[in-house]
Amino acid sequence: MTETTIHLFAVGFKSRFSVRLFKHGSQLLKCMLLTCLVLPLISSCNLTNQVRLSTGTTNYSHYPDGGGLYVSAAFGPDGRLWRVVPEKHFIYVDVSSDLGKTFSAPVRINKESQQIKVSGENRPGIVVDRLGHIYIIYAAESNQPSTIFYSVSKDEGRNFSAPAPLSDNAADANTFQGRFGVDRKDKVFVFWHDERNRTDWRQAGNAIYFTTIDGNTGLSTPARKVSDTLCDCCRIATAFDKANQAVLFTRFIYPVGIRDHGLLKIQADNKEPLSWRVTFDNWVIEGCPEHGPALAISEDDRYHIAWFTQGSVRQGLFYAYSTDEGQHFSNPLAFGELKNLPSHPDILAQGQHIILTWTEFDGKQTQLKVMHSNDAGVTWLPAKSIGRLNSEADFPFLLNNKQGVFVSWNSKIDGYQLIHVN
Repeated sequence: MTETTIHLFAVGFKSRFSVRLFKHGSQLLKCMLLTCLVLPLISSCNLTNQVRLSTGTTNYSHYPDGGGLYVSAAFGPDGRLWRVVPEKHFIYVDVSSDLGKTFSAPVRINKESQQIKVSGENRPGIVVDRLGHIYIIYAAESNQPSTIFYSVSKDEGRNFSAPAPLSDNAADANTFQGRFGVDRKDKVFVFWHDERNRTDWRQAGNAIYFTTIDGNTGLSTPARKVSDTLCDCCRIATAFDKANQAVLFTRFIYPVGIRDHGLLKIQADNKEPLSWRVTFDNWVIEGCPEHGPALAISEDDRYHIAWFTQGSVRQGLFYAYSTDEGQHFSNPLAFGELKNLPSHPDILAQGQHIILTWTEFDGKQTQLKVMHSNDAGVTWLPAKSIGRLNSEADFPFLLNNKQGVFVSWNSKIDGYQLIHVN
């Protein structure tokens, strides 16, 4: 009786399997034996190619593609810090229970690969409502070059709904630069740039649209137009006044190409929004500054604004406040060292305590600055530097919870920082 030797080789394994089968043995036995030997090897290869995401610290070494620069963060009602991190093809969410020192294993939001669209002004967003529902928005290529998608988690971030377009006209018009707003009754709003109304592409300026999202049912109101002639590439700042009306502060394109800032107030009962100009820097530029403003409204309904300009009247970063719901503002107060290119301010109001943050660049390092007022913006303490980075730095954002006020600041190379500011 002769014998046939069957040699099986497994890629990645040093050992060679040699199976001796009798030539006149059962063919069924041969198939069964081959199946038992080969399938475990194939299965092992599949497991090797899967992405295993683990917990991590402030850097992004545990992310598949090294994380991202333009992240966003928000505190939940239990004090945990939630973060949305974009990579080239996927969006991830993780959470920290120790104020940003360590993070959970990232959860992937989009199961299918997408071309993620992200920049400092066009960044993903995240908010958490009082029930712990987590809301995500981000921009990616779809039927249009840019489409805003949204996703919601109802189980504390373990699972997220399949991302869906935010706009009811996403198949026909670009949507980008979405911005969350949560009102005093915990309703979640999203505002965004929308190109559906553009008929003459030689004329600059987009429209602003908004909708609301319910944590259980998804989109809860039809998309509604707010205004035209919005500067194309500057993000929107949002807040809610004492009457719980949404207030937007953003850069508009005024006659003769002036790109100054105005306020928008969303009225109840579908009344036309109110809109008026509030900065008069006379910045004429054929192009978009990509430098959105900041807005905060305190409990006493005082408006606080911060913005960047290179107008003929003034240049740099400026702050002002209003005691009559934005109808009139204090004289603009310059802040930051102009020679160090101060940029991208954020502002937070807690009663009489107002905090500003921004970045400056001295040619070698990016410095993170903060400045405090304890009398509702009338006078200010000297600015302080609370951080430095040699690598590329994201914009700073102010967050607060019961433990205090923090600056959320990120670098893809040097990692994420949550810096406490008293």
